[in-house]
Amino acid sequence: MLLITFFFFSLVAPAVGAPALAYITNQGNDTVSVVDLESSKIIAQIPVGTKPVGVAVSPQARRVFITNVESGNVSVIDTETNKVLTQIPAGVSPVGITTKADGSTFYVADWFSNRILVIDAISGKQLRAIEISKAPAGLMLSRDEKVLYVANRDSNDVAFIDTSTGAILSRIPVGTHPFGIALSPDGTRLYSVNVWSNNVSVIDTASRKVVATIPVGDHPYCAALNADGSRLYVSNTQADTLSVIDTANFRTIATMDVGATPEGVGYSAERNQVYVASWMENEVTVVDAATNKVVAHIPTGKESRAFGPFILENR
Repeated sequence: MLLITFFFFSLVAPAVGAPALAYITNQGNDTVSVVDLESSKIIAQIPVGTKPVGVAVSPQARRVFITNVESGNVSVIDTETNKVLTQIPAGVSPVGITTKADGSTFYVADWFSNRILVIDAISGKQLRAIEISKAPAGLMLSRDEKVLYVANRDSNDVAFIDTSTGAILSRIPVGTHPFGIALSPDGTRLYSVNVWSNNVSVIDTASRKVVATIPVGDHPYCAALNADGSRLYVSNTQADTLSVIDTANFRTIATMDVGATPEGVGYSAERNQVYVASWMENEVTVVDAATNKVVAHIPTGKESRAFGPFILENR
């Protein structure tokens, strides 16, 4: 039934002018809040697995994938109905997640097992398990989907993995306890957010070397880039702030107060706004990217995390 449903929706034309949505994981009450970014209102509260953390979206497949770290599975959400289609087993402690653009395959960071799981989204079958460094967290695919980038928190490196073979191509030392990562729109720079060293490592994806290190706030966690990659937004969990970085010169150009313990960060190109999930405030803070000013606070669920690119656009 899952196979039929998947392909049925992949052939449905997207709604014309449909507003962008944000899918916010709420670890404290096992839900995902769906936020209509045009109205800044919650349009659905979706029950998922236990302790949801990570988010990956596929506009092409009309799917959102949610990691549930305590129940050890991934909830697959249909974005047309905002209902869970299925729960797919995903190791012991799934945290980070990313998906191919077509939604056919997703990759999960199995935190305590120190491995990456490659899973067929249609059948739910595990295709491969890749042994990796300690405590894998943030995941991203290269723009051509040939390389998987993995932030390994407890080994202080970022791994490059060949997606066709599962071979580890490189391990790049970064700062202390890398967690979130973000990839520039052109795919040439990977940004590693290093929690304990309070900085961001900038990796050249061609040379696989760190080319810059950017100081940010206390205990940075996640990052997102704007549409042209000229601005990097970094959440600082212990400072309750968001750092705005000019990526041309790797300098912080603004720092603003957001909600308490900010974690996940997303950017909407449609609205030119930044969205920050705040764990202790149970809300999303909205920042106008043109002015770097906070313009709204949206109540969500308990202990909002939203780890990963959580905004669905072009649907």
